[in-house]
Amino acid sequence: MSGEQAVSEGFFARTIVWLLRAQALLAGFAALLFALFGGVEQALAALAGGSIGIVLTAVSALRVGASLGRDVKIMIASFYRAMAFKLVMAVILFVIVAKWFSGYFGPVLSGYIATVVAYWLAMWRVAHLGPDVPQTEQQGEQAGK
Repeated sequence: MSGEQAVSEGFFARTIVWLLRAQALLAGFAALLFALFGGVEQALAALAGGSIGIVLTAVSALRVGASLGRDVKIMIASFYRAMAFKLVMAVILFVIVAKWFSGYFGPVLSGYIATVVAYWLAMWRVAHLGPDVPQTEQQGEQAGK
């Protein structure tokens, strides 16, 4: 494995972990707001919606991450398959949760939307911070060339 590939795989993993944490925090915050202003049922519905977003992110990341370091065509095909699978899973999970929380679909959507906001934050973070490569790794790679 080349140094650049290891950095990109490490950056991918760190970004996904950060994204999942941010989604969990935002979903928890949405549930807390619903608990304060709407009650336990609405809070649980918001948590269910947030959980949908977290599960979809984790499954997609695992499927895309498994193709990292391979041929570009394989990686792109893996990405599209992961997104198609994510769409099918989203429909299934929303149907299940809609049956459980039929009277509280607003909080379910709010919890899910909170996890979507985490994607925007992650994109901003990646755009402004980029790969977080410690100087010692960069120096070691340059010395090996």
